[in-house]
Amino acid sequence: MQDKKMKTEIVLLAVPAEMLLEAGIFEGDPMQMYVDGRKLVIENLDDTGDIVCEGDCEDCPIDKTDCDGECDTCPCKDNCEYSEVNEE
Repeated sequence: MQDKKMKTEIVLLAVPAEMLLEAGIFEGDPMQMYVDGRKLVIENLDDTGDIVCEGDCEDCPIDKTDCDGECDTCPCKDNCEYSEVNEE
């Protein structure tokens, strides 16, 4: 029997733009993906409260979105040069 261990690899997956728009996912929106049984679910990342900032701004999904000015609830507030939370 084959070893079914999966290595971490990235696969380019083409999704029709119409399907993304129908799902309410627009260009630049942060998304999350997970597996539910045998389904791959891709959805908007509406609640960013669970994201823990690790200081890696280059790969941060929040960094790719426009700032909404809500510094108190932004997971990047401690590392953001524009954050009003850390100003003294």
